[in-house]
Amino acid sequence: MDRNSNSSRRNNDDDNNHNTPSTTESPNSNGSESTKAKTYPMNHSDRLGHDIADEQTPLLSHSGHESNLGTLNNNNNNNNNKNGGRRERLNRWMYSRSVKVVAAVLIGCLLVAALSPWVAQRVLDQAMVLDIQKASIYDMDQTGFQISIQSTVYLDPAHDGIFGLTRTLQSVFHPTMTIESTVLHLSLPTDQDDAHMAEFEVERQHMQMGDILQLNLSTHINVTDANRMAQFFHATLQQSTVDLAIRGPILTRLGSLWYMRLRINRIVSMDGMKGVQNATLVSMSLPADHPQGGIAMSGLALLNNPSRTVSIKMDAVTFGIYLPSVAHPEVDQFKIAEMSCPELNLEAGKSSQVALSGRLFHLDDWILSEMGRTSSFGSGSEKQLLLGRLLSRFIQGQDSTIQVRALSKDPNLPSWLVEAFKSIVLDMAFPGSPAQDFIRTLGMNQLKFGFTDNQESAMLTGRMSSELQLPPNVTFPIKVLQMKPTAWLRTPEGQDMALLEMPDFLPTTSQQDGDVLEVQVDMKDTPLRIVADHLDDFYQFLNTSFTKEWIELGIAGEAHAVVECGLGTFELGPIPFDVITRQRGLGGLVSVPPVLESLDVVDSTEHSLTVKATLVLWNPSNISADLGDLSFLWSYGGYLIGMASVPQLQVHAGNNTIECIGMMDPSIHCLHKKDKTCDPELAKNASREFISKYISGDNSTSIDVLGYPESTHIPLLQPMMSTFSISSGLPAIEDDFLVSTTMYLLSSTIVLELKNPLDTAITVLYINGTASYKDEPLGHVNVDFEHDIASPKPILIPANDHQNETSGYVKTPRLPVAFDLSSVGYEALKKALGGSLEVDVSCHIKAKVGSMLMWVDFSKEGIQSNVRKGF
Repeated sequence: MDRNSNSSRRNNDDDNNHNTPSTTESPNSNGSESTKAKTYPMNHSDRLGHDIADEQTPLLSHSGHESNLGTLNNNNNNNNNKNGGRRERLNRWMYSRSVKVVAAVLIGCLLVAALSPWVAQRVLDQAMVLDIQKASIYDMDQTGFQISIQSTVYLDPAHDGIFGLTRTLQSVFHPTMTIESTVLHLSLPTDQDDAHMAEFEVERQHMQMGDILQLNLSTHINVTDANRMAQFFHATLQQSTVDLAIRGPILTRLGSLWYMRLRINRIVSMDGMKGVQNATLVSMSLPADHPQGGIAMSGLALLNNPSRTVSIKMDAVTFGIYLPSVAHPEVDQFKIAEMSCPELNLEAGKSSQVALSGRLFHLDDWILSEMGRTSSFGSGSEKQLLLGRLLSRFIQGQDSTIQVRALSKDPNLPSWLVEAFKSIVLDMAFPGSPAQDFIRTLGMNQLKFGFTDNQESAMLTGRMSSELQLPPNVTFPIKVLQMKPTAWLRTPEGQDMALLEMPDFLPTTSQQDGDVLEVQVDMKDTPLRIVADHLDDFYQFLNTSFTKEWIELGIAGEAHAVVECGLGTFELGPIPFDVITRQRGLGGLVSVPPVLESLDVVDSTEHSLTVKATLVLWNPSNISADLGDLSFLWSYGGYLIGMASVPQLQVHAGNNTIECIGMMDPSIHCLHKKDKTCDPELAKNASREFISKYISGDNSTSIDVLGYPESTHIPLLQPMMSTFSISSGLPAIEDDFLVSTTMYLLSSTIVLELKNPLDTAITVLYINGTASYKDEPLGHVNVDFEHDIASPKPILIPANDHQNETSGYVKTPRLPVAFDLSSVGYEALKKALGGSLEVDVSCHIKAKVGSMLMWVDFSKEGIQSNVRKGF
């Protein structure tokens, strides 16, 4: 109740009871006059004290009071009646009761005023709920950082500590509360009250006590203790939940007049970032050499902030990339690269893409961190091994495990944040390049097979050419210095049939054109080990190589390479490959048929001729082979007429001139057939026909060169040689066997000019020949030099040493000829008297070629025949 209103009411009551102010008469000093002094009502406090005193001591003053009343009644008996006395007693009783109520109210107010701060502090400590929904941290420097907080504040009556009375008060009175501007402290939960790591200002807040207050706060946090702040950020970055203590004084006003000074001391829990373990390098490119050394890097990272509450945004951040040591991966790390991002924004509950750029260090710049100590010492071979593995997996599209740590490269980055970031070690995947085959093509060029008596292996010499397809994100210059491939030769169906394993690295030549790297390696006498269970497949491969124009060969394995680039010199690999290469085969040597360039008789017996033949082969493939000693059979018209041997045969790509020593012996046919019913005359006739056509200059006839199981002693070649077969045309003779003739009409004789095409003597023992002109008979010669006594001696044609035109030349004596005088041809012959006439000659000759007796059929058209009249 308002004090002024109480005082006014009390004064009005006095006025009603005492209409005039009381006066006191006192004689003056002279005693002649009396002065009247007004007595005003007591002030409020005096009145209240007086009333209380009266109320407390009525019994002690009762008799005196009655006496005074009696005297007063007696003196004023004429002025007051009985009713007036009763009214006065009632008024006094009512006054006494009002004083008691006022006193009780005042005492209650004092108690409330004394207890309300304690109650409010208790409610603040136990019932106030501060729920931070979002906390964005940005603009960090040495002094602190800017923070924007979205939160809700409300009182939970169930935990107010005063039996839930705040719910009743809120629902009945709907009070409002005002929090004046203040400075609060941020502390670690374990800190004492006087210790804090930062402070910030809170602006004036006004709220309805029964509502949930949406508190959006944006302020600057001043860091007062860098070590404590580093601990807090460490916990925020690493833990799933982080606690923060908010402490400090707050001045509140309940309603419009009631002020209370309270103190807030709350522990607030927020979602932490859990070490940001879901960070991923999405892509990585190595475009070119870096000006500072090493290779430039650019990539894209995906950073996931698992915290639902805390967002952090900072300026440029540099990350170090580390590879675990081979020797001690649990403690030793090589720092191999640095990458930076212009801005790092970790938004709460979201994944953020971060563009990165930097460089992959040259091997000389790698830094080895040994059990926490930093040193530039490191094993060169170990570094080369690590880098080789990393790039080998990278170019093959395979991921590698690396460690990523934030570094302090920006001097403006606050120290407390640097210390916190040092605690983050991310195990990430160094992403491989887009998946593709690194070795796109692999060819075996200038191949040369070397065979021995070993059935399980051969030797391979040649050039392996490969085309390496660099990934689209790897375009820095690379030079391949050496290579050591291990390759399986496979059938087109994928069966491994031989292993090519190089014992050492071989020098290479390489040329880069954009993202294509061409590499060639020359190998010499490299062991080719045949898989025992797949000998038949290898036999088929050799046979196909000879018979087919094109062959398909699978090559699979892996390659190690020593490369040189902006990162240094190191070994790359192993790099697997599995390709199908198309090779040019010999095609049966039919694209350009082999040519029997020469056929010379070098020796003879009664039954055989020893010949020296020169065969020209065109090998259209790039496959060469050392085939060792080989032997072949000669076949003509389906009959074996001889055989030949070639010592240490080598077949190269392109033209091959092969010299062989052969024996022409028709008896071989029946011996080879091993058939008792075999008729040797058939092979003899075939042999005679072959020689006849040869000396007649018939180049349309060919001879077949055949292989057989005993052609070679090399086991790996025997299956192929068993089916070996080529056909060769007969060599052209330099001069016609019958050069010209001279006919003498009157003596009916003929002289023959003969030229030996062989380098062995030919002895003509019998000749039976016919000359014709345009199919009209001219004459006939039939001379048995061996048995006809009247005939000349057998005609000896000397061997042709091919030294001059007269070598192997002979002119026969005049031989008798029987002219067909009635024929049209003879008329033409007479007309040509003194001149010449082209005639056709066909002869059946018995001769010895060397020591071998044989019958030869000779025919020739258009022979120049001189016609003479004399004897």
